[in-house]
Amino acid sequence: MHKNIKILLTCSILIHGGVNLLAPIYALFIKQINGSLLDASATVGFYAILRGVAYFLFKKVDENKFDRRFMISLGYFLFFVGYIFYIFATNVIHVFFIQGILAIAEVIINPSWSAVIATSLTKGKERGIYSDFYGYRSIFEGIAAIAGGFVALKLGFNTLFVTMAIFALLASIVSRFLKE
Repeated sequence: MHKNIKILLTCSILIHGGVNLLAPIYALFIKQINGSLLDASATVGFYAILRGVAYFLFKKVDENKFDRRFMISLGYFLFFVGYIFYIFATNVIHVFFIQGILAIAEVIINPSWSAVIATSLTKGKERGIYSDFYGYRSIFEGIAAIAGGFVALKLGFNTLFVTMAIFALLASIVSRFLKE
């Protein structure tokens, strides 16, 4: 497996593991800050819509201004910032702001991430590489989903958010080792 793919797999495990620490219990967090189930779905919907619109806008950015490694690392760092902000969220308006940061972070990462993957694949081995890639990531997502409930129950949401932030920061650091 190409070194870049191993690095991206590590970053993907970290960031998706972090996301899945919270994903199954997200509505419980929203309820804890006096939000409703509708608020939980609205914040996730806002994230998806903003992300979609931002992709269309992002394609207008000159690809030669920033290298892929920088964009990937910056995106993961913005995830770190967003996760830290969760610690200070006391109402749903704060969560909308955080979801905006996370949506922009994903938009910054994904085009460059996909380009690095595409240029790092070994011809004739693509299916096997993607199978390994998504297999490992899915296993870690499942472990994180289970662990997230345990961490939130025993140590609270702030500990969960710090853990997510650490995963995102590690992904940002690890992504700096990508080769163009």
